[in-house]
Amino acid sequence: MKTDKFYNILNNELEKIINENSSDVAIQKNKTNNNKGKGYASLIWFLDFYSQKTLFKQYITDGKEDYSCDIIFSDNNFDGEKIYYVIQSKWVDWKDKNKPLKKIEKDEFGKTLNDFETILRGDKGESANEKFNSKYNELLSHLESNGKAKFIFFTLANFNEELEINITSFNKEYYPNVRLEIIDINRIRRDFIEFKYKEINTRNPLEYTYDSEKSTICLPIERFESATDYSKKDFLEFDGKEKAYIFLLRPKTIYDLFEKYGFSLFFNNVRNPLIFSNYNKKIEETLKKKPGSFWYFNNGVTAITKMIPDVGKHAKNIELGGLQIINGAQTVYSIHKAYANASELERKVMDNDARITFRLIRSSDEDFNLEITKYTNYQNPMKDRDFMANDEHQVRLQNESFETNFWYEKRRGEFRINEEKHKFIGVNIVPNEICAMAYIVFFLQQPVKALQGQEMFFISHKEDKEGLYEVIFNRETNYLDILASFHILQLIFSFFSKHEEEGLTIDSRMFPIILPALAFSKVVLRRYFQLKFKPKKEFNLSLHICKSFEKVDNEENQSVFYKALSYSIDTIFELIKPKEEDQNDIKAENNFKKLVSSNGFYENVCDEFLEKEFDCIIIDKIELDDEKNESIKDELTETKEKSTNDQHAAISNSEEGYETIFTANK
Repeated sequence: MKTDKFYNILNNELEKIINENSSDVAIQKNKTNNNKGKGYASLIWFLDFYSQKTLFKQYITDGKEDYSCDIIFSDNNFDGEKIYYVIQSKWVDWKDKNKPLKKIEKDEFGKTLNDFETILRGDKGESANEKFNSKYNELLSHLESNGKAKFIFFTLANFNEELEINITSFNKEYYPNVRLEIIDINRIRRDFIEFKYKEINTRNPLEYTYDSEKSTICLPIERFESATDYSKKDFLEFDGKEKAYIFLLRPKTIYDLFEKYGFSLFFNNVRNPLIFSNYNKKIEETLKKKPGSFWYFNNGVTAITKMIPDVGKHAKNIELGGLQIINGAQTVYSIHKAYANASELERKVMDNDARITFRLIRSSDEDFNLEITKYTNYQNPMKDRDFMANDEHQVRLQNESFETNFWYEKRRGEFRINEEKHKFIGVNIVPNEICAMAYIVFFLQQPVKALQGQEMFFISHKEDKEGLYEVIFNRETNYLDILASFHILQLIFSFFSKHEEEGLTIDSRMFPIILPALAFSKVVLRRYFQLKFKPKKEFNLSLHICKSFEKVDNEENQSVFYKALSYSIDTIFELIKPKEEDQNDIKAENNFKKLVSSNGFYENVCDEFLEKEFDCIIIDKIELDDEKNESIKDELTETKEKSTNDQHAAISNSEEGYETIFTANK
């Protein structure tokens, strides 16, 4: 989501707050300011979004002599400790969207930092702001009792890297109980997407660090009510490599867990539960209509935790150190939905008759956790990409993608965006396996590896020596290059789909042409633009592609991409096309075999192209008829969700169909 789009979304929410609280004295007072009350409205928005405080007046200390402190409130962190938050908010009015959103000003931040330190030293005396005095005294008492506090600078500006030294110095000075944090527009956007569009629930968003296992959870376990003889076990304990238990839970327990923690329960799962599926419906129907049969029909839930106590014979509640459901996400989601839609009587029947098998494993070994996740999910239709969803590079690339209108999907079903939301925020969801295909072919120039080893894209070389994961995803991989590769992949797929009347269709048999042509188009485009622009420094092709695809009126550059693809396809096709008089041309057949088996052969094609004379007019003179021009415009300016889905379905490894390809092209 582009910054200007997100800024507008926030701006609309602030205007809504102002309208809903139009009679509020503080709103009316602040409306006279240049920001028309949005500075004050941002405080209300912060409390609602980050602290989930609805009675905002008692927490806002903004006023006369507030010493750069707009909000003071307390909450509990993930360890259950009380923590005080001191907030200074700065509204930024971004009027001219043609200019970049400004960064946090050093002088402004310096003043806020000085005021924060004045507060911490206790040097601030009584002021005319009674609300501030009250909250300030609470804060000081808390710190004197060895309590924790976090000072936050909340702003819609961009982060300024020059402030890192100030933040580090502050945190070192007041370590370990006091920390300083900046929440800028990029952090707000990331949190907004996580909470709104992934529907991640967390009790304290200010302590949400994208680490899924930092909650203390009380779990009610079911015991046989008639069991007076405690030698009769109603749970199973296994003391092997890691301690594990099998308990029985009521539907209400599952409902309460999801109600409180939502999709954050599935961070370590390989995928989120599907919103709609026949399997979900069957689970819901069984729970509603045959609750007594539920335990017999359902496989239950498997979860991991970092800490679990020894469970006594009389225990009915146990306290866990974190909880992640690694198998049974559909079961949890469906039980929650069925229970939420049930009447009071139906709920009582469910809780009386239905039980869910709950397998709980204690483990803090991340590699072991991944193994458990893999083996407990092998009975389901899983993909290798699912098991890499929490890898650091997948997380980083997704965060980078949030600054664009093409969000990187690192695991299936993680974005809970319906069609209405999709249109409103104007984004496209791009699965990481399509990104991997586009990137290794176009940017890394490895079409043969893509043809031969697509199934190895998300396999680590540690697991299999042929694994390509580290080749594709590493510290050098950035989302700009991935997105540029994806845009050209989109275009080449549209090229073939527009020629269906000629017998060409998008299937795996076309990949020996599509993928080398996609790779070769980068070589052609780089040479074309370097000659065209004659840049003094290294030309950033990825940046140029992405900027061209952002602008709907940039038809000249957009048509160049299509022409370059046309040229690339013709070049590759000529290599493997039999002569008309000899459909069994041995040279063409050998070239085809080399094209799908030897990257050296592809590199020779590139070298020959770079060695011969080339003029931009070779590309410019390629004529596109009106129909093609319209198709280009459609492909480049409309949402590409259907095209993305077609690609996703089409991508599969194949070296077959040599004769079929030529029959289609004859």
